[in-house]
Amino acid sequence: MIQLDKGEKQWINLFKNRLNDKYPFEKDWITTIKPMFTELYGWNPDEDGNYYDYLECVFGRLLEIYLKIQYDESGSNRELKGIFSASFFKRPSNEHELPIERAIKHLCGLIGWNTVVVNGENRYELD
Repeated sequence: MIQLDKGEKQWINLFKNRLNDKYPFEKDWITTIKPMFTELYGWNPDEDGNYYDYLECVFGRLLEIYLKIQYDESGSNRELKGIFSASFFKRPSNEHELPIERAIKHLCGLIGWNTVVVNGENRYELD
């Protein structure tokens, strides 16, 4: 079983919409993440020009979580390629200006839709 720490579980639960009462979905994931990020890391991405540092920190954390829990049976890293593709090309479903914002949005989706149970066995626990 994949072992997750408290913070990893919190991130995954956010993207699986299990924390909507505390962190309701705003206009996009980049905005929705901010209150939890501020709570976890103790600094506000909207103050003192922290926005780009925030994006870098969020991307790194989400990529770590995704790589830890990924379940891609394609044999060709299809989902990982999707992260890069999302960052390089704007699409109607992902029109963020910055490539890192597009990559973060894609990672949020991959983590939120990640497979928890395979063949009746939990891959990891979220409680």
